[in-house]
Order: sequence, then C-alpha cells, then structure tokens
Amino acid sequence: MGLKGIYADKSSALKVGILFLLIFVSVILHALIAVALVALFADNGMALIQNQDLSNQASVNYLKLIQLFSGVGLFITPTLFYAYLTNFDFKFAKLSRQNTILVIAIMMLITPFIGLLLEWNMMISFPEWLLQFDVNSEAIVTAFLQMDTIWDLFYTILVIAVVPAIGEELLFRGYLQQKLSNWLSNPHTAILITAFLFSAIHFHFQGMIPRFALGVLLGYLFYWSNSLWLPILAHFVNNAQAVIFSYPLFKVDSGAYSMFSETKVDPMIALFSLASVVLLLYILHQNISIKKG
Repeated sequence: MGLKGIYADKSSALKVGILFLLIFVSVILHALIAVALVALFADNGMALIQNQDLSNQASVNYLKLIQLFSGVGLFITPTLFYAYLTNFDFKFAKLSRQNTILVIAIMMLITPFIGLLLEWNMMISFPEWLLQFDVNSEAIVTAFLQMDTIWDLFYTILVIAVVPAIGEELLFRGYLQQKLSNWLSNPHTAILITAFLFSAIHFHFQGMIPRFALGVLLGYLFYWSNSLWLPILAHFVNNAQAVIFSYPLFKVDSGAYSMFSETKVDPMIALFSLASVVLLLYILHQNISIKKG
C-alpha cells in the first residue's frame, strides 16, 4: 500500500499535527544535510559559519547554502509531502501570458509605494531587543547581496527569490490561506490573517507594514486567480528585482530589502505607484473574471 492520500480522510486537527511534525523533522534533516555538506567540502567551513564573518566571502557562501536548505526544509519539502499524504490541492491553474505580464508590471511599479510604507514603518519606536532581530537579519542580507560574479547573482537569486517564493507561497497562500478561508467562511479575513502571520514570521519589525501589504496583495492574487502560480510569480519578482539591482552591473542607489531605508521616497511618486498598481490590478481582476465566466 502506497503513502499517497493515506491521511486524506482524517480529521483536520490530525492533519495540522501531521504538517507540524513534517516541518519539525524536515527542518532538522535539511539542517543536518547542509552542515554535512559544508563540513565535507569546505576547509574550516564550520569554523567560518560559527564565527559568521560576514566580511569573508567563503563564510557568506556557506551561510547562503544553509539558508537555501533551511528554506527548502521549512517550507517546500514538508508542504509537498503533506499534500502527497493528504491529497491536498494547492491549486496550480495555468497562467495566461497577459496576466503574467500584468503581475510582473504590478510588482515592479509597486516598489515606490512599498518604500514609502517602509519609511512610515521605520518611524515607529520598537524596544531595542526587538530591533536586534532587524540588525542581525539586515547584516546577513547585506552580505548576501555583495556579488562579484554572474554565478554569485544566480546563486543569490536562488536563495533569496526562488526558494522563498515557492516555499512561502506553498505554506502561506497555498495551505494556510485556504484552510483559514474554509474554517472562517470569509476569504478576506483569511487573507488578512495570513498576511499578518507572513509578515510576523520574518522577525523584521521595521519592515512589518510593507511586508503585510505585500502579503495582502499576494493573498488577493491567489484568491482571484485560484492559482498559486500568480503569487509565486509576484513574490519571485519582488525578491529578484532587489537582488538584481544590487548586482554591480545593474546597481542603483537604493539597495535590496532595505530598498528605501537610506533614500527618501517622493510621496507623489509613491502615489503614482499606488494608482498605477490599482489600475493594473483592476485590469487583472477583469481578465480573471472574464476567463472564469
């Protein structure tokens, strides 16, 4: 007897427990694999990781490897295995070319508005012990974005854009939002709760508001299209452009992830950004509605 669908008819509580167990086991296994690879193929690799010398490129590359395996272990492997065991449908409807272009345009145009939200978020006072999470994560991301070769660029896109886009959307929009929509019988509340948890789990408090806004956008993309490909694409474009514009060949004054932390955003540009995004979202929603009709 195969494992496929063996828990399909079990209670919701048991299924949630299975998912948490899978996440726990998967995180440990992937962490062990990453550490074993570093220890096996790198000279003094473990010492470099333990010291976390972010000025040492070799140390940064090993940290990227661990981050890569952590993302796969936390989000991708357990959710896909859960879907296999329970016959869970993540909903991967095919995307049209027009809607794909619209989503890419939306995610590029929304950047100034998100930057303004980040400015407002940074005006909020947080306890020092909370801000320490921001300092640590900012330092690591900044080190990750120091790229010298095209290989560094593709490797960083894989770590920062590809794995988070697929993994986080599988867990948050694919699983959690769907479950909350069913339990609450209110998709809009489910989108807001999922977006809040999506923002909170990153432990980047000075970026909670813009990340929450992005979570809401990703939630509605999934809700309208009934396809996880749309939020995955949007998530990927959001993260990938931050990496690409940090690469020396394409570098701009504003950096990734803290894209507007040192550059003031013109409110008029942010307003134009928001208006453009609203217009494109309306066109996207109409396209999806016509297709469904």
